[in-house]
Amino acid sequence: MKRLAVLCVVVSLLLSAHVALGAEATAPTTERMTLNPIPPPVVPEEEKDPLEAIGDYIWNRFRDFADIFTLKLGWGTDKALGFQFRAIGPLQVGAGIFEGYVFAIDRGCIGVYKEAEVEFGISVLYPSWIARKVVWQTPEAKRRNIFFGNAEGEVELDFKKMQFFDDENQGWFVTTIQFQLPYLPKFELSLNWGELPDFLLSFAGIDGFRVPPAYHLRFPNDGDAGERVPAPSILWHGQEKYESYK
Repeated sequence: MKRLAVLCVVVSLLLSAHVALGAEATAPTTERMTLNPIPPPVVPEEEKDPLEAIGDYIWNRFRDFADIFTLKLGWGTDKALGFQFRAIGPLQVGAGIFEGYVFAIDRGCIGVYKEAEVEFGISVLYPSWIARKVVWQTPEAKRRNIFFGNAEGEVELDFKKMQFFDDENQGWFVTTIQFQLPYLPKFELSLNWGELPDFLLSFAGIDGFRVPPAYHLRFPNDGDAGERVPAPSILWHGQEKYESYK
């Protein structure tokens, strides 16, 4: 009898251990179900307003069209005289001085600045010296640095305060007519022909002509590191890359 009782006790202990091990093996699944019984809800994508998309498309095509033109209207002092006629880069002639204020719409950017400039040349040899102080400009003009200029104090026709500006910054395929007379409005109109294919191709969403804005470094002055000025670039509007560019 004692042997039978001991055997029963051993069997009972073995069965208890087996049940405990089985419960431990299933515990993680049960625990996971307890911690996260409901899956996270699926957030639907925000529906885009088709009218807003159409409006953005039309606005960006208008901006591409505005990039073709540069218009500058100024009012100078007695130190204002000159002209420039330019078909394209190698076909141009001009000479002049100017000191006064300018209102400019340059490739979709608007700004007002005071400027002193001396320019002259023929064909590809057309240097100029510029001192420019921006009075007001749109945020995009500031971001693109299109109305370059950080002159301090008075802006005047003084070669010690003016910095060299190479004509290559205008771009090769730019047509310009410009003239200024003393105490009379300065007029300058430029057509940036490189922007025309960009405008036409933008209707089909072709981005083959867009390049990021580049800069030239003007000659340093009195040990200064110089200043970045915008180089010719074709500006494609509405693209994520361009909008995130800084």
